[in-house]
Amino acid sequence: MLLVLLTESALFFLIAAAVLAERPVALAATGAAILVGLAATRFVTPLRTALGRAFERHHATALVAGAAGALALPLALSASPYWTFVATLALLYVTIGQGLNFQIGTAGVLNLAGAAFAGLGGYTVGLLTVSAGWPSWLAVLVGPLVAVTVGAVLFVPILKTRGHYLALVTIAFVFIFNILMNNLEFTGGPQGIKNIPTLRLAGYPFTTKPTVFGIGLPAHANFYYAALLMAALTTWIIRRLYDSWLGLALNTLRDDEIAAKCCGISITRGKLVAFSIGNFFIGLGGAFYAVMVGFVSPPDFDFGYSLVMLSVIIIGGVDSIPGVVLGACLLVPLPERFRFLHEYRLLLYGVVIVVMLLYRPQGLWPAAVRRYR
Repeated sequence: MLLVLLTESALFFLIAAAVLAERPVALAATGAAILVGLAATRFVTPLRTALGRAFERHHATALVAGAAGALALPLALSASPYWTFVATLALLYVTIGQGLNFQIGTAGVLNLAGAAFAGLGGYTVGLLTVSAGWPSWLAVLVGPLVAVTVGAVLFVPILKTRGHYLALVTIAFVFIFNILMNNLEFTGGPQGIKNIPTLRLAGYPFTTKPTVFGIGLPAHANFYYAALLMAALTTWIIRRLYDSWLGLALNTLRDDEIAAKCCGISITRGKLVAFSIGNFFIGLGGAFYAVMVGFVSPPDFDFGYSLVMLSVIIIGGVDSIPGVVLGACLLVPLPERFRFLHEYRLLLYGVVIVVMLLYRPQGLWPAAVRRYR
């Protein structure tokens, strides 16, 4: 147990130090320390074996310690409102990534329109709160349902296609959505929808700066803890679905449709259920984003963001639930950390993805083999 706690504590402090390092020397030192630690766990066999056994034996302790680290992160980042915001964005990508992974990884339904479904959730919140005067919490709950409803309509042409043609249909939907949001008058056109009311809990606005243990935190800490709860609940629900008969049936559907049909699995119903469940969580992430930043506009939901969502599950591991968490926590903060490289950081971002596809296509945390007892 001590080895587990020491490992997670060291990882937490190294990540916090790497995020808060301002000077290149400090950043290089913390980055080198992280790389040395990762290389040691990868290539020093006795250490890797000991860590593997410790985490397997004390699985619950590792989860509790990880949750404690996630709760304590805003305290470590209290001096930087910007990094608290980035950490909240990473948690939103965990929620969105779990929904997208359930569609692509578990059921094999290729969806490259993730940004459009997130935009449906965000724009629904904007229209309901600003134009219709709805409470923010109620609008956040309705936003994902709109994404599910529109997804059910889009499912009709999706059902008749597969492979590359399915990808083209979803790509076309992203561009149609973006063109509509840019040109429709009631969506605000290119200016989008501004002044979306923030969330309130028993009269407490989320834009208020909280104080925890005498430490003043940035206002985004409220959204961080709400996003953390949302990401944890989403991961738990997807885990339960993956372990159920539904997850097994969708895996069968993904691997061989003819075999699944011979086993009595309805291909249409299975794809529709997976597509709807995934769109619900993608729309939920978009709805939460709208109340967090206070506005929505077409550039927030263009095709580039669909590729970022897809990259989260490629880097983490397709059909891997913990891999999505790892992918989001790496892919969202890292490009921000290298912002001083200006346009070259996007080149670095692309190189990392290409290297992953060439040398580790199963992702950093591959999906485990199903075990039956």
